[in-house]
Amino acid sequence: MASKNDPAAERPLAILSAPGSRGDVNPMVAIGRRLKDQGFDCVISLAEPYAPLAAAQGLIPMSLISHARFDELLGTPQVWKPLTGLRLILEGAAGEFLQPHLDVIQKWKRPGRTVLVSHPLDFASRIHRDLDPETPLIDVFLSPAMIRDPRSPPRLSPWWFEPRRPAWLVDWGYRLGDRWLLDRYLGPSVNRARQRLGLEPVRRILDRWWLSPDRILSLYPEWFGPIPPLGGGDWHACGFPLAVNLPPASDEPPSGWLPEPDQNEQRISAHLARQAGSSRAPIFFTPGTAHRHARRFFELAVAVCRRLDRPAIFATSHAEHLPPGLPDSILSVGYVSLDRVLPRCAAIVHHGGIGTTAQGLAAACPQVVLPMAFDQFHNGQRLKELGVGRSLPRPTLSRLTGALTELLRDPEVTAACRQHADRMTGPDGAETAVRQILEWIRRTRGP
Repeated sequence: MASKNDPAAERPLAILSAPGSRGDVNPMVAIGRRLKDQGFDCVISLAEPYAPLAAAQGLIPMSLISHARFDELLGTPQVWKPLTGLRLILEGAAGEFLQPHLDVIQKWKRPGRTVLVSHPLDFASRIHRDLDPETPLIDVFLSPAMIRDPRSPPRLSPWWFEPRRPAWLVDWGYRLGDRWLLDRYLGPSVNRARQRLGLEPVRRILDRWWLSPDRILSLYPEWFGPIPPLGGGDWHACGFPLAVNLPPASDEPPSGWLPEPDQNEQRISAHLARQAGSSRAPIFFTPGTAHRHARRFFELAVAVCRRLDRPAIFATSHAEHLPPGLPDSILSVGYVSLDRVLPRCAAIVHHGGIGTTAQGLAAACPQVVLPMAFDQFHNGQRLKELGVGRSLPRPTLSRLTGALTELLRDPEVTAACRQHADRMTGPDGAETAVRQILEWIRRTRGP
């Protein structure tokens, strides 16, 4: 924190938030790194395991969720269920992240020189915007699954009875969810914080209130999620943030069986060379860096590879998830940069996180999503609608084998993968987001 007599107090300041795991942290750190290149000091609130990652990029990390608490949250199997997972994440975002991040804003803010760059689950920044409209708020939405639109609602569960149409029924579902779930778990913490600051209480928090009245950025292209949604606002589509190759975080330790990232890539290259004689590129399997209960995922993956007679690469930071005695045709690695691996793979099977989804699209790699919670159902559905993948909420050996066989044999899938990869050759999404932030500041504050 700069004092009034410190020259740093004259520099612009960005206060960012990333209350989540790798898929939330990587793009926010990428935005912060580029803002720093533009002369900003950058403070970012995040979970403790990712603090070294942010510091390595020149950002000032504020660890608001301890390593122990982060492990406790992710170690709960219920976090990977549609309703209980949402409840746990909302309780964590509202009950454990909100007030500490509000304190960070109040402590670090430089009047007239600060911009808040907010993750969707950062309710502290939105409260501060009501308290101090002179400090602008730029929302950053990572996935269209978080945007309400009764005309074209995102898929949020595997259930057949999830309201999809007509629009009035979807809107009724939103209202019911607000009353019995969202406001119930978010409302007390949000409104207690508002009351302490002399602000009126708010209701239907995730309907319209949480959206910034200043500017909203989507880190995905318009063809993946329509912009703007119902209700308007100053929305700008920035595209996917693909240039987010950051080293492993402290919850992804390269120890023992897990080599360093460069060694991982060397091992992958050697594995691909050994398989070259078969003319069959491997299938890449990853349950996501935050998933702590992936044993069944990899057992199913082994069975699928045997049935298809395919080599594979298994990516996980948790050795205990892997079945014993993997065949030589299957290579296990820790954290790897997907953009360096997926172009050499026949397909990818994953959890449906938006970051992995984007990297698969950029690599023209067919995808099978095994969604569990959060935005994963919608991301998997979009891949299916784009003709580049399948979504299997309840995977079995026969279903996953069949889905991969269809994707690998269908020339229309290959053409669709190439088509959408070709649409992703423009500026990186994080770079575009920073341009939008700077343009808003110049337009409202002057040069």
